[in-house]
Amino acid sequence: METTARTVATHGALIVGIAALLAFSTVYPFLPGRYDRLAVPLSTMVQVFGVVGLALVPVGLLWLIVPRYGFPLALLATAIGTGVALILALFAALSVGNALGVLTLATWVYILARLLPRLKHLRRADNRRFGPAPFYLVLLPTLALGSQLAIAAPAARWSRDRAIANAGEFIADIEQYHTRHGRYPAALQAQNRDYDPDVIGVEQYLYVPRADSYNLSFEQPRFLLDRFGTREWVVYNPRDEHRVYSHTAWLLPPPDVLEPSQGWYASGETGHLHWRYFWFD
Repeated sequence: METTARTVATHGALIVGIAALLAFSTVYPFLPGRYDRLAVPLSTMVQVFGVVGLALVPVGLLWLIVPRYGFPLALLATAIGTGVALILALFAALSVGNALGVLTLATWVYILARLLPRLKHLRRADNRRFGPAPFYLVLLPTLALGSQLAIAAPAARWSRDRAIANAGEFIADIEQYHTRHGRYPAALQAQNRDYDPDVIGVEQYLYVPRADSYNLSFEQPRFLLDRFGTREWVVYNPRDEHRVYSHTAWLLPPPDVLEPSQGWYASGETGHLHWRYFWFD
């Protein structure tokens, strides 16, 4: 009895620890700190797991209800897990590159190699005894999705507000330049960025002059289920003449096109003066 209680406590603590790690990875791009190029892809992969991993939940529930079918259900869970791993590898390759996709697959192959002896043991074991596997199958995808749904809106709003607030010094220096020289800078591209958004998933501010004004923008990280496939750009323009384009070629229109299409499908107020957000698909 003591061994069983200790085993339950150990696996309970492990599930809580993994769930906390998944929640942290999900919110990581929205936290304060220097830019980390792996933050958004890592968060996206965890969010994808929370969605496609739900296919494991019915298997886990069935395993809890009829434990005598543990071995065939374990094989089914392994097959579904392989499908989940393939989807995660696809997202990894699309968001970062083929190397991360291959690394994701290699990690799953390693996990499979560690699981095979357990599967063989399960085939010969008394399936009526307690086993922790179905609890992992039920709880981890559910908790991963639940944490995403719980923190999506406040985390996105907070990180956007932080990046906007941290642009204040940059905007003030641009306006001081305009006061001294009577015009806005022609360009502000340099090797070192002296104005940091201080949000882990926001790389930098982009400055683009336009006539007697300018646009200062950054790309805001988003959650997977918040308008799937949408990318968000947040733009400041002191005259509220915001411009942000989805294609570089559209900035080189033929002579008969006075105003090129920008490519966004929706925009709105951010709650900050002269700042707007734009959604691209």
